[in-house]
Amino acid sequence: MNCSDTQHTKASAAPYPTGQSERILALDSLRGIGVLGILLMNILAFGLPSAYLDPTNAGGAGGANLYVWIMTSMFVEGVFRGIFTLLFGAGVVLYTSRLERAGLGIESADLYFRRTIWLIVFGLLDAYLLLWYGDILFVYGVAGLFLFVFRHLSVRKLVLIAVPFLCLQTVSGIQTYTEFVSLQVAAKEARQLKADGDKLSPDQRQTIEDYETWLEYEKPSPEDQAEEIEAMRDSYASASAAAYDNTWYMQTEDLYTRGIWECLGMMLLGMALLKAGAFTAEWPARRYWLMLGLGWGIGLVINALEVAWQLHAGFEVNAVMLASNVTYDAGRIPMTLGHVAIVMLLIKAGVLRRTLRVFARTGRMALTNYIAQSLIGLFVFTGAGLGLFGQFERYQLYYIVVVVWALQLAWSYWWLEYFRFGPLEWVWRSLTRWQRQPLRLDHARH
Repeated sequence: MNCSDTQHTKASAAPYPTGQSERILALDSLRGIGVLGILLMNILAFGLPSAYLDPTNAGGAGGANLYVWIMTSMFVEGVFRGIFTLLFGAGVVLYTSRLERAGLGIESADLYFRRTIWLIVFGLLDAYLLLWYGDILFVYGVAGLFLFVFRHLSVRKLVLIAVPFLCLQTVSGIQTYTEFVSLQVAAKEARQLKADGDKLSPDQRQTIEDYETWLEYEKPSPEDQAEEIEAMRDSYASASAAAYDNTWYMQTEDLYTRGIWECLGMMLLGMALLKAGAFTAEWPARRYWLMLGLGWGIGLVINALEVAWQLHAGFEVNAVMLASNVTYDAGRIPMTLGHVAIVMLLIKAGVLRRTLRVFARTGRMALTNYIAQSLIGLFVFTGAGLGLFGQFERYQLYYIVVVVWALQLAWSYWWLEYFRFGPLEWVWRSLTRWQRQPLRLDHARH
């Protein structure tokens, strides 16, 4: 990048990534809790075939495995991703505000969009190189391209724009569920005609085929699962081929039908919550208690009804799809806000402060830790390493989660004793500014 001497001076004077004394404990703690909590659900996709939402597919659906499914469905699914997404929106406000306070002018936009594009690159590498088909960095980067224009809006306007975006994912989910039910009815009618000896039209035969294909995706046969397990365990090349279809779907069709709307809605809401003081423990405690009561009160009721319905239906496809498409956001968004309120109440009360500071260091290295989880998953479960895909029961995967948490908490605490930010955060910042940034604390600016 060509710069005049004046521009170079401004770039150098621009706020480097926030120094330790400027870190907001509340935000960093939340980010650390978010990135660790995400693994509670991602580990299911790392280690088991088609078991993320439906325990009857793999990993066990009784005893401890069922209990784990109930607890994650009630308190975890979509919640920590929700926290992470809210904080991404808040981070946009913080980052652009620092750049603008430094008087960079148009270069603020240059740095912001370059930073966002590099995040897209990280996401693609995570998805296609580390084989994590559920990567969120790519969609975060794509959504981030739109957020710049919203950065100066008021809290009220941000909320008013966020709500329709959040509703769009539910609308898309209802459409998907309705399509499945309609297809199910049509296929049942066509099958009955076939059983009665009637000749089926090409459209009726296609309807049966489409329905069976959909069922195979939601409830893969033991033979299909065994084939996937073998491919994931055999080698990196076979695992890459087995993961490709899911990866392509998540980064293309799911991106524009659901992912982008969820991210934009939650990010805009995160921007609003930061500006309102919710993320920096500025609210009075009673407001956080109200946030917790409403969030958990609404979220737990909806999640409990989803769980009860799926158990009653024996995890029939209709029940699973209803919970994951129609009522999904109505439960997880309030639960996300309830979780945020708990952390803020702890900070305001001054309890567990040392523990929160440990989480905060993990949050300061959120990109590194998120990618590291994908790398660990690649090594533990695929043929690129130990090849243990499909070998654990559902509850056993959480032993691995605890080990990863311990490693990441310890690693993050140690690393930031000597360095200004995590290794991938350093790469990201250096690429954004097109110049090598100082890394060791000995050379840091204060």
